[in-house]
Amino acid sequence: MKAFLARPDNKGFQYFANWHGVAFGICEHHNDLFLPWHRGYLYHFELALQDIDPEVTLPWWNWIDEPGLPAPYEEPTVGGEPNVLTGAEIKPSGVQVQPDWPTQTVRDPGAPHGEGPEPWPPPLRTTVIAGKQVNLYDWMMTSPSYREFEQRCWRLHDNIHVWVGGTMEDQNWAAYDPIFWAHHAMVDRLWRIWQHNNPSALPDKDTLNRSLTFATAPSLKVSEVLDVVGLGYDYAAQAASAGGAP
Repeated sequence: MKAFLARPDNKGFQYFANWHGVAFGICEHHNDLFLPWHRGYLYHFELALQDIDPEVTLPWWNWIDEPGLPAPYEEPTVGGEPNVLTGAEIKPSGVQVQPDWPTQTVRDPGAPHGEGPEPWPPPLRTTVIAGKQVNLYDWMMTSPSYREFEQRCWRLHDNIHVWVGGTMEDQNWAAYDPIFWAHHAMVDRLWRIWQHNNPSALPDKDTLNRSLTFATAPSLKVSEVLDVVGLGYDYAAQAASAGGAP
């Protein structure tokens, strides 16, 4: 990650963070491309990371079962050096940096917002809604269709962005925080589990044929990102539950 963050070209961290908000703004949210686009995004990002170290794979943050932020993203130092996972410089590559742009990622987990309902803190397997305990994992995984699953999944996804706060709460800059990638790997993993349990529940034909916009080739269709094994990766214990070893 240290080498990835320092790389200034189109295989560096800052270049890929550009895609999500500032400066390219090509991400997909709250529509039927949300899950496929972000899967393709992770795919491109991990390939670039493996250009530095072929053995590296993206970790996933199990916010379904684990409270708070993952420990590796909170330790201030690693081996006596600053831990780049606690935050990162914001230096968009290939674009003219504007004077009002932030220069550093920040987090404010669990901070009160004062307006609207407060986000649920992780773990999110169960929570109390209107005085009743609700199993959010079961609620999400019993979705009867792709569209319903995607909508339920993005609600929990949005909740985590807001709970982390700071940079993660702003779509323009969220991908510059290294924890964004562990968060979205979890979202992708939940989709993989649901896919395993619902193999015939696919996006509609029009969605399957839609192309996903990325700033680097290959540009993939939705149908080309449905099979993670075909993309060259998979998740441990994907068929069992949200828990399990990485």
